[in-house]
Amino acid sequence: MQYSDDTCLAYTLTAISNLLSEIGISKTSGIIGSSYSPVTGIGTSLSVQQQLFVLLRRSLKRAESLKLKRLVASIHLEIAKYDITHVQRPLLSFGPRASMKLRTYPANVYKELWLSSHLISEFGDESSIMATDGAFCSAWLKSLKKPLGSLIFTQENETRSNSDVFQFFAQPNSIPGSILQLSGSSYLVRAASWEMYGSAPLARINALVFATCFADSSSLSDAALAYSKLIQHLAVYKGYKEAFAALKIAEEKFTCVSKSRILLVKLQLLHECALHRGHLELAQQYCDELGVLASSVTGVDMELKTEASLRHARTLLAANQYSQAAIVAHSLFCTCYKFNMQVKNATVLLLLAEIHKRSGNAVLGIPYALASLSFCQSFNLDLLKASATLILAELWLSLGSNHANKALALLHGSFPMLLGHGGLELRCRAFITEAKCYLADQSFSVSDNPEMVLEPLRQASEELQLLEYHELAAEAFYLMAIVYDKLGQLDDREEAASSFKNHITAFENPQDDYGLLFNML
Repeated sequence: MQYSDDTCLAYTLTAISNLLSEIGISKTSGIIGSSYSPVTGIGTSLSVQQQLFVLLRRSLKRAESLKLKRLVASIHLEIAKYDITHVQRPLLSFGPRASMKLRTYPANVYKELWLSSHLISEFGDESSIMATDGAFCSAWLKSLKKPLGSLIFTQENETRSNSDVFQFFAQPNSIPGSILQLSGSSYLVRAASWEMYGSAPLARINALVFATCFADSSSLSDAALAYSKLIQHLAVYKGYKEAFAALKIAEEKFTCVSKSRILLVKLQLLHECALHRGHLELAQQYCDELGVLASSVTGVDMELKTEASLRHARTLLAANQYSQAAIVAHSLFCTCYKFNMQVKNATVLLLLAEIHKRSGNAVLGIPYALASLSFCQSFNLDLLKASATLILAELWLSLGSNHANKALALLHGSFPMLLGHGGLELRCRAFITEAKCYLADQSFSVSDNPEMVLEPLRQASEELQLLEYHELAAEAFYLMAIVYDKLGQLDDREEAASSFKNHITAFENPQDDYGLLFNML
């Protein structure tokens, strides 16, 4: 097929913008020139972001003028990907009144996704003129007049792929493979956006739609990404046993994909599992393996590098090495600031608040929690904002019983998001904190309202069994034993105390169940 110069220019611009997007800001900063100073670094990173944004917009304008529907839909999808994690600011910002407020706008993301889907639905030959609204519906109604009985019987004994099934049931005409790939990519972007904005059900549904309808027609990397999202969802919301069973299936399916996301998810799950079991040496080993994945031949993957550093800090925190964990977290914050990874900084600030809470310096931890809340509000990170509110409530509670009511009010304000969209660990922490708030409140009587404390503790202890989170489960049973002791229910107290002892023993002696970690694989 011969293309005009304008068409080639449109594809070239799109290829350059996609290349910049895939290489990443951190890998191109060396080309433009950068400094390890956060102030200089953020300016360099922003210039690269602006170049990427300009290229995307120029590609879109050229593709629209040439009426290349498929290319226009693809560019809208790339802009949606860009808008999910990149902060919004004017391309030209100067003067004393120039706004430097960092924000993301979900409405922009879904506007681009809608525009992309609208064009995809009007699929056809790329050289054709863009269809008007309603043309696709008219074609659909015309196809309903055709008899389908013979088609069903002739194909019922044939082996068809998922894409063929989708073609038969969803569309009246055959769908080009590139259109199927583009449609599948749009569902992956939707899943990523809902992960960012804190809706677990919608993230899961979009990943399931991709895996069901588009996995066979898409690239292996996209399919591996969808499977990894579903595996992570199982781990967070159903526990490790189901996640590792799904991981085993995914490993067999994607054996030919080198350095795939499946391997990354496997290391992440093993690290979490080792942390919860108290096997810190093994957890650090998985951190090191993640760090090796981050260093590739083509350049350092900053997303993987920050992930490895974040998990290294969490491992140090679990080992009660607070000063070392704080050093790693502060270094990570500077790195994220330098490369303008502001969304990741919200998580790092939350980690710093957690470090100060665990070390007994709640007063120092509160500013970090408040800063993380501010980031989450600006970037519309609803679930992470609920997590920051939970940590803030824990910090206030650790300052003394006089702050129990304040902590409880903060916690109850974030309960709809925590309990509706939070995973097992987040829910259990919220339940335990709620019980601790009631117990710390001097005006609360356990004998008058025992279930207000016991019910959240029972819920937490049951869900923590799925995660095998020994340290947190021990805390839940310890509080249950205290409550039963105050109520005079000695048998229940002894049972809770026995469960507490079992979890403490398992956490302090992780080598006793070392082999169980791999039996699930």
